[in-house]
Amino acid sequence: MMAENIGYKVISAVVQRRNSVDHRHCIGAGKLEELKELVQKERADIVIFTNTLPSSQVFKIQKRIGDTKVIDRNLLILEVFDERAMTKEAQLQIELAKMRYTFSWGREFIKLKGILGEQVGWSGPGDYPFKEYEKAARRRISKLRMSLHNVQTKKTALRERRHQLGYPIIALAGYTQSGKTTFFNKLTAESKETGLGPFTTLSSYSRLTNRKGSELILVDSIGFIEEMHPMIVDAFFVTLDEITNADLILLFVDISEPIETMRRRILSIDTIARRIEMPSKVMVCANKIDLIDDEHEAKAIEVLGQMLPGRKVCPLSAKTGENVDIVMDLATVELGITVSSVTS
Repeated sequence: MMAENIGYKVISAVVQRRNSVDHRHCIGAGKLEELKELVQKERADIVIFTNTLPSSQVFKIQKRIGDTKVIDRNLLILEVFDERAMTKEAQLQIELAKMRYTFSWGREFIKLKGILGEQVGWSGPGDYPFKEYEKAARRRISKLRMSLHNVQTKKTALRERRHQLGYPIIALAGYTQSGKTTFFNKLTAESKETGLGPFTTLSSYSRLTNRKGSELILVDSIGFIEEMHPMIVDAFFVTLDEITNADLILLFVDISEPIETMRRRILSIDTIARRIEMPSKVMVCANKIDLIDDEHEAKAIEVLGQMLPGRKVCPLSAKTGENVDIVMDLATVELGITVSSVTS
């Protein structure tokens, strides 16, 4: 679970199946009372909803259950981002996502001082009347955008310089924890951290690599996730720009997962790919074949062919190195690079 990856101890889960979401509290009155009793019994510090909650619901839920902090799925994702952020680029984008996501909360957000901690990148919101808070938030969002556009300008200039020097750019994309960074490390002899949980990579990393005498740039980037709020996706425009401007995308899919889980994640990838206008030249890397049997692999490859028609699908294991060279040889063919030999 995402919460456990950043140190939360999950003590209980409450599930309600309804035909429609309750407009006041997301969950029904009876289930809310059950939640309140559970929070008091377990002395919980935080309640996390897997839904996206508008500010009015957060405020009303917190008011009903007491002083326990209430956050939704998107605020949890941003907490994970905070935990994983290692670069200035990532920190700026995370702060922008926070500011944009909570901006419309207005007066409720001020009343909920502390939901994101005392600081929101500039000052504690509880000290501001609403209009002052709104003006300060707009100024901060504008400043963050300017800083990120400066970063983007430098990255664009570097990318154009690489193209001038004749270096094709291959970007690694896909769902979080699908094996992109493991593949990147294998090809570039880097030792970027892996296995820390979702969003180990939050900034793009580019390295020059050589394929049988031909040099190219390999780019590792942020992973996608189901139902990621469009505001969060948009806030990472600098990092995602590395994907949208690549000459070829290697799209990683973890095929060791249950088939239905894989289907859902492919749909999520497709939604985000359309939003960021991912280039059409894409190869699908069906990763983690070392964890499955032949029957599961065949079924997964069949599903990938159905859901991503027209894409070349390459089964591999980034961890063991199986078929990694084949993937890269096929990638150079897609890019029109001549190599000494290609295995098909």
